[in-house]
Amino acid sequence: MNYENFVKKIHGEFEMLAERKGLSGRVVIRDVVKNNNVHLKSISVVNDENQATPTIYLESYYEEFCQGKDISMIANEIFEMYAKNSYGLNFKMEDFLNYSYVKKKIAYKVINYDMNREMLKTVPHLHILDLAIVFNIVIEEDMYNSATALIKKEHLDMWNVSKREIEDVALSNTPKLMPPVIIRMEDMLAEMIINDISMNWDNEEDESADTGQENYIKEDCVYGENSKEKMSEYVREEIEKMKCDDKIDMYVLTNEKRINGAGTIFYDGLLKKFADKIEKDLIIIPSSIHEVILIPSDNGITDEEVNEMIDEVNENELETVEILSNHMYLYRRKEDRIYM
Repeated sequence: MNYENFVKKIHGEFEMLAERKGLSGRVVIRDVVKNNNVHLKSISVVNDENQATPTIYLESYYEEFCQGKDISMIANEIFEMYAKNSYGLNFKMEDFLNYSYVKKKIAYKVINYDMNREMLKTVPHLHILDLAIVFNIVIEEDMYNSATALIKKEHLDMWNVSKREIEDVALSNTPKLMPPVIIRMEDMLAEMIINDISMNWDNEEDESADTGQENYIKEDCVYGENSKEKMSEYVREEIEKMKCDDKIDMYVLTNEKRINGAGTIFYDGLLKKFADKIEKDLIIIPSSIHEVILIPSDNGITDEEVNEMIDEVNENELETVEILSNHMYLYRRKEDRIYM
């Protein structure tokens, strides 16, 4: 089954589930243009209450189907994901019309300028380095989910506000809505591994509860007789050993929510404070739109080596939608400025 037919089949299955479970509204499939001009198919529900509803993207589910997963099971998972993420979304479309209401939710994020030229024609933005700062309304955002609405030029006309006002509001709001985090690379790796263990563990417990079976861990995520807490402790101990062998200090700069965290490089005084603390200029590696990596500039790595690493990661590790830039930046603390 090709992708187009898969989407049609999911649409039909989702509609049947919605009718069976009493979900009101019209199920729609949309072609959504995401960051870096990536086109994705999405499924959502348009309801009579004009309530903001989750948008579920279908590409990853098609990959699961191609690997042999039953399409009815996939449709059920999509529906459960939709239902789970519907709770807590109290944002209605009429709220969007009220600037006084949305003002406190306006934040900014950074994206690649050249890869988004077409989209930027309709969006207020700032062009800095090879990046664009764009503005959105944060409805809900955490390390697992993101619900935002991109602000377009037509919205400024509707609210009767200037681009400069939106800039000022976003520059003030963003560090408060998404406080910055600077964490050593080893600690970030430990956090990611532990979160993955916890999610697998919790998913297994949920499945056991649903089936009435005793709690167990599936073969593909076995952790012996260890508890989740013991495994977390073990991971931290192993990561700690890495610090002894690590010749280069590397730090991850992001925000507490771990989504769209690369914009923290423009938080007022943040890079200056960190660079002064370690008494070194900083190489900034744009690892994705969600974070950057900071390396002291006297690390012995050449610019060519850093840029080769960035190209390798962008080409082989990142989804296109998550790419931020193809080259490093340099922050000089005396000038308090980022250079390309």
